[in-house]
Formats: sequence, C-alpha cells, structure tokens
Amino acid sequence: MVCCAVETPRAVFGVPLIILRKSGQMRQGLPLVLTHIVEFVEKHGLSKSGLFRVGGSVKRCKELRESFDEGGFPEFDSRDVLTSASLLKVFLRELPGGLIPEPHRTQLLKVFRDSKKEELNQAVRTVLNSLPEEHFNVLCYLMFFLSRVAAESHLNLMTSENLSIVFGPNIFHVPFSPAMVEEQGQCNTLIEHLLDNLIHLLPNMYPLASTSNTAERDWTNEECVQQLPLKEMRLKLLKIGRLGRLRKRLRCFWRKLCSCTYSSDIESGEASGDPDIGE
Repeated sequence: MVCCAVETPRAVFGVPLIILRKSGQMRQGLPLVLTHIVEFVEKHGLSKSGLFRVGGSVKRCKELRESFDEGGFPEFDSRDVLTSASLLKVFLRELPGGLIPEPHRTQLLKVFRDSKKEELNQAVRTVLNSLPEEHFNVLCYLMFFLSRVAAESHLNLMTSENLSIVFGPNIFHVPFSPAMVEEQGQCNTLIEHLLDNLIHLLPNMYPLASTSNTAERDWTNEECVQQLPLKEMRLKLLKIGRLGRLRKRLRCFWRKLCSCTYSSDIESGEASGDPDIGE
C-alpha cells in the first residue's frame, strides 16, 4: 500500500501559486503567508547579521509551518527573526516547479549566456514578462524586498552576491544531472544580476507594501485578487482601491514598454537619434 501526502484545504506550503489564488490564500496577487513573513523580517530583521544565511530553530520553524498550514497566522516574537527567514526559504524551496519554472528557467539561462551585453537586460525582461501572473507578482515582491536587505549589507553582511547564493537554489529548482552544479552556479549569478539591475528588469509593483499585521486585517472577497479568474484579472481593474489600480497600470505600462522594441515609434526614434529606451 502506497501512502501519499494529503493536501489539506488550508495548506500553503508545497502548494502551486495558482491553487493558493483559487483557494483564497492571496491578496493583491501575493500569498498571505509570504507577506506575513516578509513584513515581520523587514520590520525586525534587516540589521540582523547573517540574515537568511544563519538558520533558525528547526523545531520553531516546524511549529510555524504547521500553524500556517492549519489556516493560522502565528505571532512572531523577537526570537523568530532567523527562524522566519528560514521559513521564507522553505516556502520558496517547496513551491512546485519553483518560482521561476520551466521553460522560463532554461530560457533565462540561454539568454544570460548568449546575449550581448547591450541586449542582455531586454532579453531577460522579455522572458520574465512571460512568467505566469502569480509567479511574476511574487518575483517582483521578493526581489525588491531582497534589494532592501542588500541595502543594509553593512549591518547584515548579506550583499547581493551572498543573497544570490542563498536564494538561487530556492528560486530555481535545477534538476539533478551531471551539469547540476554548473547550472546552479549560473542561476545564482542570474539572481545577482537581477538584484544589481533590478530597476531595469522588474517593475516595483508594491512600493507601499504594508508593515501591519496580516492576521489582523479583514480580507474581503473584493480585496482578494485571487478570487478573480486569471483571465478576468488581466482584463479588469483590480477592485482594491487606488494602490491596486496603480499597480495594474504600472504592470500594463511595463509590459508595453518591453514589447515595443521594434515598434514604428522606436524606429522613428532611432532615425532621429533618440536613445534606446529598452536599456
């Protein structure tokens, strides 16, 4: 008899992002568990030496995970900074297919290896913009959070290089093969490039990320982006106030900007000597 793990209706770890959206576990396109952890770490842990590199309590990490998977929002205390940071890595590591899944992972590695320097950012943007909606939202949120961690590297010692070594294996799930170590190294280098060139590669869709306690908010269906079908979510303005509409317009503008490289407007701009807006 084969025993299989049973996915409970409220489970949030090891669950595809699209399932989290459909089950009401997202707000503004982000998993509630993710924002709950990030908000705590950002408020209490940016100056912590070895953040994300030094592991927290394994026992406490398991307790927090079980609480989240049972539908709760556990209260963190000052001792939970490193443990909650570890829990964030667990969430990403157990995401089915990875935050940047196939074929996007392979495509990114190819353009990162083969593109000319002046064409690299445009090529990377093109692949990133083709990510599934849920994955794109989380990647934007995560990368800008990590950039704020790196900005405090004089205190936490976590430079963009160090963060890429820690988060590369959690963001990219490199399959086992003889070239696994080499590919993982390339993935880590790509994460470092994303962090160092972030404003050229991803839009900051969550500039006013709240630091309030996620568990204390009243999540209505109107506020929860995940309640809308993905197709409808792309066609209609999000009903979450001015911030949501601004985020939607920013994303639409970003994608149009990235797709207009060969438009007639660009051609006319080049003819008149205008610089390439893609870089």
